[in-house]
Amino acid sequence: MNREKFMKALALRLYPILRADGFRGSGNTLRRVDEQVVHVFNLQASTGGSECYLNLGAHLMFLPTPGGSVPDAKSIKEYECAFRDRFDPPSGSSHGWSYGRNEDELNETIAFICDHWSNYGRAFFDRYSHFPDSFHLLVDDIDPSGVHPTELLTFARIAAHLHKNARSESLAQEALRRCPERATDLRAELSQLIHDVNSTRTKR
Repeated sequence: MNREKFMKALALRLYPILRADGFRGSGNTLRRVDEQVVHVFNLQASTGGSECYLNLGAHLMFLPTPGGSVPDAKSIKEYECAFRDRFDPPSGSSHGWSYGRNEDELNETIAFICDHWSNYGRAFFDRYSHFPDSFHLLVDDIDPSGVHPTELLTFARIAAHLHKNARSESLAQEALRRCPERATDLRAELSQLIHDVNSTRTKR
């Protein structure tokens, strides 16, 4: 089957489910905005032309995008989100969703995606659903030892925004401890966050 036919059939069956959950938009990207939180669903065709990917993203509007810009809830892309994942087929993340060789295979794939949306897509977004409650749990439960310093900066910023200053500083300090010397921009951002958190404490 070709890409256009698969995309159209998927949109006709999956998009009503997404829109019932509050997503809005058209084309390959839909978004759901709830005050501080934005959720992004993106349908991405593979470069090989025989499959596609279902990309999921969640972002907080007070967090900068990876490029350092202020996010726009109406246009933010999945790859700009702080939290990202994919709804992968049973064959695993090394493969996308095949368009199928015929109508039956196309329908079987789309039926599987729709039937399992709650277990994968909706479950991802539920982890980042409510601000601040979901994010209090997120920063409290994270084990910093297995998290990349760049991601720890994100968690530290969230903790600071939630006025969890001690937790914010500990996450930033752990990130700084493991951050390579050559990552000068990241080290500067971590050091600035630690300075800002300590300044807030002093003012109090």
